[in-house]
Amino acid sequence: MCFLWFMAIFSITWSLVLFCGLGDMLILTGLDLVNSFVLLSGMIMVPMNIQLLYYIAHGKRVSRDSNVMCCPLWLCVIWIILIDVAAVILCIKRLVWCRINTQSFIQDSMKYYRSFPKYKRFMDNIQWTLKCCGLGSFRDWFSYDWYDKIRDYEWDPSSSSHRQTKETSLLATDSVPLSCCKSGSCISNYLMELGTNSINIRGCGDNLHRVVSILLMTHIILFVLVIIDEILILRFIMQQDRPCTNPNIKRKFSTDVRQIMTAKNNFEASSRSTQINPDDSDED
Repeated sequence: MCFLWFMAIFSITWSLVLFCGLGDMLILTGLDLVNSFVLLSGMIMVPMNIQLLYYIAHGKRVSRDSNVMCCPLWLCVIWIILIDVAAVILCIKRLVWCRINTQSFIQDSMKYYRSFPKYKRFMDNIQWTLKCCGLGSFRDWFSYDWYDKIRDYEWDPSSSSHRQTKETSLLATDSVPLSCCKSGSCISNYLMELGTNSINIRGCGDNLHRVVSILLMTHIILFVLVIIDEILILRFIMQQDRPCTNPNIKRKFSTDVRQIMTAKNNFEASSRSTQINPDDSDED
């Protein structure tokens, strides 16, 4: 019960923090639905755990038909088991397709880097956090029209059409976002001429795949532990209300008065022993 109580509070807190702080990243990595199952399971476990802990603290008998938020206790336990089983299946499915989905997430973010702020935030956060650049390497950025000449560069392209075309082509083929830098500022353009010593050259595909896989495996382990614990609780409350049909158990707990004192056989002797001189008592 203490483990389930901890899991319920942790699930609600952790899922709300992730939804509020990393909402876009959860959606783009495919972990938003898994996080929803975590939140739903925790919300159902909280009232059930409160009632069971109350019964245990006050020494009351736990019944399977006890009402928990307008539902019997056994139904709440079954709902938690079904939700966690569905979450395990979802995690396994996401784990099987994790590498393909990870590559798709990064490619979409690089493709829409300039057009949609959520993709830009996602890619910048991944590259800053994991110390990487692009999907397979930093050269992947050369194939995307990711930059904004006004936002990402301080100079204004020349009015000469020939020079403007030349600079645009150069920027589109050998520049990377500033989130690829090893430090706060670096040389992120003209990389073919100036070198790549100040940027991260490794791709983000393998690193992101490893992080997402670890998160999915952790969720699977936690869901399985909750399922096992809930099955034990369901078995316990079902046995509490089951009538005893074993004759040996009935015989063990049954009480026979004659085993305590053979009153019938010794009643006359014990009655006479209480009167030392019965004739004297009659005369009195």
